[in-house]
Amino acid sequence: MHYLTDNPWPAVIVLCGLAVASFIAGGSAMRKMALAFALSAGLVYIVAEMTVSTTEEIEVSAQQILEGFQNEDLNQIKSFISSGSPDLVSTAERGLQMVTIDDDFHIRSIKLKSESPGEVVVRIRANGHVTEHGHSMTQHVPEFWETTWVREDDTWKLRNATRLHPMSGEPRGTFDRN
Repeated sequence: MHYLTDNPWPAVIVLCGLAVASFIAGGSAMRKMALAFALSAGLVYIVAEMTVSTTEEIEVSAQQILEGFQNEDLNQIKSFISSGSPDLVSTAERGLQMVTIDDDFHIRSIKLKSESPGEVVVRIRANGHVTEHGHSMTQHVPEFWETTWVREDDTWKLRNATRLHPMSGEPRGTFDRN
């Protein structure tokens, strides 16, 4: 179901193709079938547009955290961190003291790794320019994180974040240099 809500186009294209093939085949029964396929394609598209998937909700929360870092707004960042994760707030605060994240830094992909009721593990890839405080040099940095999100107050909040090596996917220290 997630696939249909995240990307309805393959199903819509197949249904439209079946509608065209049925229409070309002729006959009143086939034209009725063509109409049914065309209506089904429209319905799939409408349902997909109306449905917000878990991945899409987490993407919004992750983007809000990124904007908090770009604006150096710890309160915005805190509002998307789980109340049961005070160490994560301390880590975010330390990160804000160490670097400035430029506006060109962006999330490239969010992939759902596993899902259970009220908890989701997601892998996030991002990249862009970062300036380390105390140095004038800006560096382009690729980032890869495995994150755990929990549902609190009808919002997905970050409970855990593990920084991964961008190529190997192996865990690495949060503040290790690239």
